Amino acid sequence: MNKNKSMVTIGKWSAILLIGAGTQISLITPLQAATLAKKETTDKGITSAVENELLFEKGIFPDEVDAGTNQGIVTLSGSVDNVLAKERIVQIAESIRGVRGVIDRLNVIPVSRPDQAIRKDIMAALKQDPATQSYPVNVSVKDAVATLTGGVGSYMEKQLAGRIAKGVKGAREVRNDVSINYTSKRTDKEISADVKEHLQWDIWTNSFLISVAVKDGIVTLTGTVGNADGKSRAFDNAWVNGVVSVVDSAVKIEPLVLDETRRKLKYASVSDGQIKQAIKASFGLDPRVSAFSPEATVESGEVYLFGQVGNLKAKTSAQQDAKNIVGVWRVDNFLKVRPKELAQDAEMKAQLKDALFWDPLLDGDTINATVNNRIAYLSGEVRSSLQKAEAQDIASRVKGLVSISNRLKVEPDISITYYDWPINPADDWIYGNQSSHKIPGEFGQQPYLSDEQIKKNIEDGFFWNPYVERDAIKVTVDGGVAVLTGTVGTWIGMGEINKDAYNSGATKVVNRVKIDKGAWLWE
Repeated sequence: MNKNKSMVTIGKWSAILLIGAGTQISLITPLQAATLAKKETTDKGITSAVENELLFEKGIFPDEVDAGTNQGIVTLSGSVDNVLAKERIVQIAESIRGVRGVIDRLNVIPVSRPDQAIRKDIMAALKQDPATQSYPVNVSVKDAVATLTGGVGSYMEKQLAGRIAKGVKGAREVRNDVSINYTSKRTDKEISADVKEHLQWDIWTNSFLISVAVKDGIVTLTGTVGNADGKSRAFDNAWVNGVVSVVDSAVKIEPLVLDETRRKLKYASVSDGQIKQAIKASFGLDPRVSAFSPEATVESGEVYLFGQVGNLKAKTSAQQDAKNIVGVWRVDNFLKVRPKELAQDAEMKAQLKDALFWDPLLDGDTINATVNNRIAYLSGEVRSSLQKAEAQDIASRVKGLVSISNRLKVEPDISITYYDWPINPADDWIYGNQSSHKIPGEFGQQPYLSDEQIKKNIEDGFFWNPYVERDAIKVTVDGGVAVLTGTVGTWIGMGEINKDAYNSGATKVVNRVKIDKGAWLWE
C-alpha cells in the first residue's frame, strides 16, 4: 500500500508539484520528514493512508471521494459512478492498519441508461458467464436499482450472481434477494465444524481469536480481529453449506492484536496431507471450481495442480483457492483448459466485446479485443493496473477461450510540473538529467526522488499495511532501485511489498524476500 507518498523531500532545491491521478501532492522539509520517522496509527495518519492508497486507483476517481477518521472509524463520502468502485473503496479503507470500521456514505451516480437496457445486459452477463449460466436468477430494474431473485445452492453462488450484476454499468444499486436452497439439511454440529475448519485454514483470518457458536443454522461469531478487512473475511468464511445466517456484531476490531507481543502462529507446522484436504474442501465451496475435479499434489508446502477445467476463470480460481490455504507457499498451475463446447472465434470475440462494454470499471478506457484460434488479444490503453486486471478477468470468463495475451498499456501515473519560473538549468537533476528546454510534463512518468526519500516512502507503506511486517524487511535504495531482503509469512505479504515499493517511487524492485514457511499469516 502507498502511504505518505505525498511527502516528498527535495532538500534546498526549488519546490515542484507532483501530479498523480489528478491530485495535487504537497512537499515537506527534511526536518518534517525526520519528525515522521516514528509513525503511530493516528486518525490523521489513517486518513492520509486511505487517501494515498486511492491515488493509485485512478479508475475509481478518488478526487470525488473524501475520507475522515475518528477513533479509528473511517467515514467515506462523495460519489462514484458504479457499485464496483464503491465496494473497492470500502475494501481499501478496511485494509489499512489501525482501521476499526468503515462508515460508507458513498453515493453511486452511474451513467444514465434505460432500466430495460440494464436488465437486458445483466441477464446476458449471467447467461454468458460459465459459472452462472445455469442459475435460475431473475432480474428486475427500476430507477437504476437492480433486484436479483430466484434460488441457488450456496452462499458463494449467491455472491457470484451479485458480482456479475454489479459488473454491468448503469446500476446505482444491486439488491441481492436470491435465496439459498440447500440440497440437504445439516446439523449445527456439522456446520460448526465446517466454519471452524474454514476459519482455521484461511490465511486471511486467525481462528485463535474467533469463537463459533451455531444454533438452528444461525452462526454467531465472537472474538477479536486485527482490522476491519479481517472481520469481513471472517463473515464470508462462516457461510458454509447449511448456514441460515451469520451474526458477527460481537466481533471486535482491535489493531493491537497485530502487535508482535500478542501474536500467535496459526500453525507451527502443517502436513502436506492436511493442506491437500483443505484445498479439496476449498474447491468444493468455490462455484467456479466445484464443477470440475482438479487434482492437488502437495510437497513441502508447494502445490501442483493437475487435471482439466472448462474455462480460464476456473483455472485461475483454483490457483487462488490453493494460495489462500495456510501452509501453501507456492502454487504451480498445470491445469488444462478444455471447453466442453467449442465456440467460433467470431462468437467469442463478440461476447468479449459485450462484456468489456458492460463493465463500469472500464468505461472510458480504450481497449481493442480480438480472438484468434481461441486466444484473446487485448490491446490499447487503460488508466491503471486495476483496469488492466479487470479486463484480464473479464476475458477469462468468456467460454471457449484457452489463453489471453494482455497487451494493455497503463497510462503514466505521474507527471512533473514546475511552479518556479524560469527553470534554472542547474535544476536539471530533478528531471533525471533531461534538458530544461523541454515543456513541463514531457519528462516521463516517474519523478526523481532521492534514494533516501524512496526508502522512507517504502517503509511508510509497509507500516500502514497490516499484512507486512516492516521490521522483518530491510530496504536499501541505490539509484532509484529498491532491494528488499528479509522474510514474510505468506504470498500475501510478498505481493504487498512489491506493490508498496513500486508505488513509493522505486524505478525497479529487486525482491529477495523469502517466505517463512513456519509462520503463516494471522490477522
